[in-house]
Amino acid sequence: MRTTEARELRADIRFWRRSRRTLSLGEALQDLYIGVFAVLMLGSMLVSVLVNLSDVGDRACVASDCAAARSLLPWLVAGTLLAVLWSLARMVGPVAVSPGVAAWLLPSPVDRGELLRGRARGTTLLAAALVGPIAAGSAVLAGYDVGALALFTAGAAALASYGVGALVQAQASPGRRHPAHLLGPASLLAVGAGLAAIAASRAPDVAAGSSARILSLAAVGLLAAGVVSVLVRARALTARLRRRDVAPGGLLVPGLGGALATLDLALMFDVLVAHASSRRGSLRPRRGGPSGLAALAWRDVVRLRRQPGRLVLLAASLLVPYAVAAVGGRVVVVLVEVVVCFVLVVPFLVALRVLTRSSGMARMFPAGLAPTRAAAVVVPGTLLVVHGLLSAPALHRTLTAPASDLALLGAASGVGGLAAGVRWVTGRPPDYGRPLVSTPAGGVPTNLYGSVLRGVDIAVLTALPMLLSPTPGGALASLVVSVGVIGYLCGRR
Repeated sequence: MRTTEARELRADIRFWRRSRRTLSLGEALQDLYIGVFAVLMLGSMLVSVLVNLSDVGDRACVASDCAAARSLLPWLVAGTLLAVLWSLARMVGPVAVSPGVAAWLLPSPVDRGELLRGRARGTTLLAAALVGPIAAGSAVLAGYDVGALALFTAGAAALASYGVGALVQAQASPGRRHPAHLLGPASLLAVGAGLAAIAASRAPDVAAGSSARILSLAAVGLLAAGVVSVLVRARALTARLRRRDVAPGGLLVPGLGGALATLDLALMFDVLVAHASSRRGSLRPRRGGPSGLAALAWRDVVRLRRQPGRLVLLAASLLVPYAVAAVGGRVVVVLVEVVVCFVLVVPFLVALRVLTRSSGMARMFPAGLAPTRAAAVVVPGTLLVVHGLLSAPALHRTLTAPASDLALLGAASGVGGLAAGVRWVTGRPPDYGRPLVSTPAGGVPTNLYGSVLRGVDIAVLTALPMLLSPTPGGALASLVVSVGVIGYLCGRR
């Protein structure tokens, strides 16, 4: 068949959609006006806040360690964002199609490169559009001048696009190891190296001089040329894609859209876990182990052996509290430790999430509901307590207290992060059977908007006693609150 027939199919689809639209041109223009006005207004407010924070940083961050760490901040933010972006792109596609396209268009005898090249180019450019504003905001906070800000933003956006383009090439080469699959881990390693330099008080000052700026311009030019080559080769790359390469990502998008529509982040996590498990395919069963409730804890140990990367990431996150302490964070290190533990413990609580969502499975166990769920918290809790104890020396750099008191603060921080993670995992979905709040968007359940802050509230609540009183008394109060929250959530039906 001719290449033009792919255009004809798209034209038929476009005609079918437009002939059945219910939105008038005036309503579309009104929605466009409201969207543009909201973006401009909120964007100007955000820029004003960033500029004011940059001025505050210029006055407050005068020490050499703080200034060096501040100049390194945009690189850490961009590296973390790129790692997340590339990991998501590898998980979803980066070229993905809807179930309808996978069932109707892909089996048809048309040029697949002509059919999918627009998606590949759109994903590549979307990566730059997502990374650019965040990179610019972090550069403003770091106090970069206009030239350095523009150079850093362009470089980060070009690197994001080039990485996604490399992942498109890797997707078109199934069954073989591709260097693009290492982009996410390499970016995380670079972020870890930067945090280690800050923690060791050896952070380099990355203020761009004349020679460094010339080298940066050359690097940005090379990245831009690479992006252009990826966009040009999009048709040839996508022509090699098979249906099984692009269909799974399209199946993931509707589930994520439904979870985000209800602001149920835990449901979105469930969708991602199910997608990752389906891509993994099969596992080798592990026989043996203890009996009773200890078997639930043993399954968490087996999962750690199957996915050691999570344990490595948890160990590497110890650099964060030490970096905060190196720049003079003082007692804020406690809050940072609680938040880090909260964010990283969620993947370890998969068993608790299953027991919470599947009440029938929980009733199959011979023990009560509370002991069954508590058994699923043993291994994550042990890991976080060890994490908190290892972060205690960071407090020694900013607080004058005996080692036993600092160890108690560190352990309380780990347990506080565990309580926040349990709160996030065991949260209930929006209940439309309860009384609804009338809004312009329709009836909204009372617990819908609060689900966004789920877990963060417990993290702040457990860290507050230690922030107000960084003593053994404050640590004990935090432990009492954390244990009470975990016990209540594990026993709640």
